Amino acid sequence: MTGPVRAVVLLAVAAVLTPVPGAAATGSPTAGGTGGAAVAGPGVTLPAGALRVGQRVLVGLDGWPAGTVQIEVCGNAARRGALDCATGAATHGQVPPIGRATLPVLLAAPPVACPCVLRVRTPIGTATAVADLTLAGVTAPAVAPTTPPELTLVALRAADRSGPRGWFGLPGVLAVRITVHNPGPQEITDPAFQLTVGPPGRARTIVAAPAVGTIAAGQTREYHVAVPTDAAPFGRYEVDGRIAVPGRPLAFTVSAARRPWGLPVAAAVLTVVLLLARPARRPPPDATPAEPINK
Repeated sequence: MTGPVRAVVLLAVAAVLTPVPGAAATGSPTAGGTGGAAVAGPGVTLPAGALRVGQRVLVGLDGWPAGTVQIEVCGNAARRGALDCATGAATHGQVPPIGRATLPVLLAAPPVACPCVLRVRTPIGTATAVADLTLAGVTAPAVAPTTPPELTLVALRAADRSGPRGWFGLPGVLAVRITVHNPGPQEITDPAFQLTVGPPGRARTIVAAPAVGTIAAGQTREYHVAVPTDAAPFGRYEVDGRIAVPGRPLAFTVSAARRPWGLPVAAAVLTVVLLLARPARRPPPDATPAEPINK
């Protein structure tokens, strides 16, 4: 290949590999990641650039469960939950089963100063996402820094609810009741909840934990969890839990005894039946020789 031909080929390759200006995706980061990268879970997309209070914009949603969503403008980066959001002026819309929707939203003024975000969530808070919002026209006062959110444990109880199966040491269920309280000034939205079960000190089997949802400031909530157990003789089971509240996780341990009293009762009944079923012992025949009969 001659020099001029080689130069033409190199220029063509460079033109193909050079990105076209303006082709990059724009918009706010979706929840759980940064802009331009695909992330799992619900996502929110806003128009690029600065927006103003009172402006109506189209908000894109992707990866959401079907049903109603609430969209609201929040100041203070929504650190305190509903206290930082214009909940009274929130937009409500429907997401179809495909999990994607484009909804018109009127940008209301948040009750506190920016940094501002657009918060989208389901009514019970099981799915939540926020997108950074550059919003002009906000005149609300700033909020003083607050302490990290926390949960306190109010009550914790576990009881064996295996029923007749548990009487004989078969796999059963422990009923665990957990009551927590949010003493802080900000709501706590769906922190990760982990549960494990096993013998005391060896609770390593993972249990499906319920969604925590949203716990408002000052609210107390109770959760009931059915924890499956394996076949076991007499002994105790331990359930370890952890609710990952940011900054102040809540950990707890509760145990319950399994008493399969049906096993010894069944063994006793079987013993009695076997004893009664044995044939009566006949006395040994008389070994004295019979006297001869005189004819």
